[in-house]
Order: sequence, then structure tokens, then C-alpha cells
Amino acid sequence: MRYDNEHKQRTHQKLIEEASIAIREHGPENISVAALMAKVGLTHGGFYAHFKSKDDLVAEAITFILEQRVEAFEKSLNGADLSAALENYIDSYLSPKHRDMRDKGCAIVALNGDVARMSNDTKARFELGIQRTVNILSDILIKLNKPDPEELAASVLTEMVGALAISRTMYNSELAVWLLNNTCSNVRKRLGL
Repeated sequence: MRYDNEHKQRTHQKLIEEASIAIREHGPENISVAALMAKVGLTHGGFYAHFKSKDDLVAEAITFILEQRVEAFEKSLNGADLSAALENYIDSYLSPKHRDMRDKGCAIVALNGDVARMSNDTKARFELGIQRTVNILSDILIKLNKPDPEELAASVLTEMVGALAISRTMYNSELAVWLLNNTCSNVRKRLGL
């Protein structure tokens, strides 16, 4: 049975969406193409009608994940008071809820160790997502008249990513929450929020 191009595109998108969840939950090395194809009702052989390789799928899924997060961040800023929007972003990012959302949370945290061992194409896509996030933060800091906005944006993002990543490794939940709250308070203080 032949399907139209729209069906193929919808299936392709569904595969990327399912892969994006699996990648954040289990890491790119641990996703199964056969399991992924079964999730969308296709056979393993149908995979190659959509992707050249598993690496190709992973690169597209990582791009999708990062674009989703950047778009959500940009959307939260539309028409909002920038200080309040930035506070909300920091509070949400450094929350126990976000820490526990491995399958839908920040891809930078979920994938940074894995991407370091992947293809240059995947690394470039990952880097672009990070740079877009830094640019958005930098633009906000420029509008809020903060000094050295690009450097500050990169530093704040790095601190938040690090705190979230470390909190996910901690066995002691109370200590993990303390780390998130402490980082949140310090980032807000540094930004004058």
C-alpha cells in the first residue's frame, strides 16, 4: 500500500517525537529502532524509508527537542514583563518538578554526556540549541540593562544546567531540593531579580 507524502511526513514526525522521549529517558545509545517502529505501528524495515541511520534519527530528534524547548521559552516571553518572565523561567527550570521530568525536561541536561560521543553533525545541532538559548537569555539581559549580557547569559545557563544535572544524580531528595533552591536563589540574586 502506498501512502501520500503527508502520511509519510506525519509518520516521520511521530518517529521523531517518540525518539525524543526515548532519548531523554534512556539515552541515545539505548533506544531500540525496532521498539520505536513498533510504537508507531511499523516494522523495523520501514525505518529506512524515513532515516539513513539511527544516528540520523538521533540528530533529528535532538534538534526537535531543543527547538521545542527554545520555542516554549520564547512563547513564555511574549507580552510578558521580562523580569517576571525570567524569574518564572529560572524558578521552573530549577524546580523538583523539572528535575523529575527526565522524558520531557531540558535536553541539555539529559544529553550533554551522550552528545560528546556522537557525530559532529549531532554536536553541531546540540550546540546550536544551546547558543539559541544563550541568545534569548542575552537579549533579555540587554533589555534589562545588565552588564556583559552574553557572558552573564552563558554563565547563568551553565550554572542552572549543572545544578539540575547534579540534583538528578542525588539519592537524598531533600539535599537535591536544597541544591536547586540554593542555585535558584543565587541566580536570581546575581541577575537582580
